[in-house]
Amino acid sequence: MLMLYRLFSSLKTSVYVLSFICVIFLIGTIFPQGENIEDYIEAGGKYVSIVRALDFLDIFMSPLFLFAVAVLLVNLAVCLYDRFRIFLKIKRTLIDFERLKSHPAVLRFRKDDIEKRLGKAGFSFKTGMKDAALPGIRIYEKGIQYWWLSWFYHVGIILAISGFFLTALFAFEKDVLLYPGKPETISLYSKETRWNKILEKAGIELQEKRAGDEYVLTLEEFRTEYYQGLKLDYPKAKLERLALGLGVKKLQLSEKQFSYMPKMWLTRFEVKAPDGRLLDAELWVNKPFRTGGLTLYQMGYEQKAELSANGKLIDTEARVPFHVKDVKGKFVLGTVKSGVLFRKDGTTEEIKPVTTVYYIPEEAPSSREALGELSFGGKINAKGVVFKFKDYKEGSYLSYRKDPGVRLVEIACWFVFLGLFVRSLGAWYRVQYAVENEVAYVLISTRGILADKDRIIKKLES
Repeated sequence: MLMLYRLFSSLKTSVYVLSFICVIFLIGTIFPQGENIEDYIEAGGKYVSIVRALDFLDIFMSPLFLFAVAVLLVNLAVCLYDRFRIFLKIKRTLIDFERLKSHPAVLRFRKDDIEKRLGKAGFSFKTGMKDAALPGIRIYEKGIQYWWLSWFYHVGIILAISGFFLTALFAFEKDVLLYPGKPETISLYSKETRWNKILEKAGIELQEKRAGDEYVLTLEEFRTEYYQGLKLDYPKAKLERLALGLGVKKLQLSEKQFSYMPKMWLTRFEVKAPDGRLLDAELWVNKPFRTGGLTLYQMGYEQKAELSANGKLIDTEARVPFHVKDVKGKFVLGTVKSGVLFRKDGTTEEIKPVTTVYYIPEEAPSSREALGELSFGGKINAKGVVFKFKDYKEGSYLSYRKDPGVRLVEIACWFVFLGLFVRSLGAWYRVQYAVENEVAYVLISTRGILADKDRIIKKLES
């Protein structure tokens, strides 16, 4: 038992385990994670028997990785306990008087009111030692004791690893598409988490859904905002581009002279919480909406348009090719520009919905020929087809995620980064002193970038 304790409390064990985990991370970057083993074989993957046996395609939930992390957690926990005992002993360890007196950094002061001056400088008494033959040593300290900070790092790492495991077992992410007037129900319960799959394999029957975890979302507004960007016509011919690079030819502004540069997608919606509360919600890119355990992110949008092609109605989606009867090839709509345009002169204007119609030839399905812009209520005639823009609607794509490990990782980060900050920029002082023949022998120790030993000496001298 003692041998195991020494093994797990050793720094060498930590180094070996972390090196092994680094090798596992390297394997995770080489082999495609989350892929099916059959797809891997079909793609010509090598070392199939090893990949299958050691689960290299899901290495971070494989028995190999879990075993390595479990050993690391035990190692850290034993180190915590071992360091704790050592720290308690460190606090009680005092230098003997002869070493103090002969120390090259020792300072000498007059005996009178040295303790009062230490108190005014913010020091507090920690411990002392009396000796019948020699003067007693007394210790005063100021600031956070630096040795506890490394202990906090260990706690932070343990919390972070625990948070990662919670995420791996219980987290899931899904998306929802909202259209005006069409409420959508989402749930923070999913049978697809790793933990629920483990329970299913164990023969435990799971619920399909849980009413207490359901939210109802109703879209009220989806708005896109654009900047007015400069639009240039780049030549397609190689020789023209060469002339442009040599400075012989100049770039030309496009006829429209500006392009629409996306500024923001904004979604306003109503949230009905499981307890029946109605919440007014708003989010945009990089500004998620959070309530309870629910977090919603703006992912994108979907646009549906109603066109008339030679008098026949066609329901289509932007960027999705469609056919027109009796016409060879395909057509596709570009993004429908709508919302607010922020001009360079500081003014704004409401954009009249407009899109571009493209033609895709049968013989060149990867090419796109711009046929012209089609504005809302307008029409264009191209390729023998009269297109009319009758109607359109926009939906907001949101992503929602439940991750119980995030909060634990946040706490872990606070432990680690606050510890680093205090250790780097904090100031810790220890004063050991003893008095002999009306002379106070003072030894000052410091830790931290902001620790100023000279300032303490001046306070003790004043």
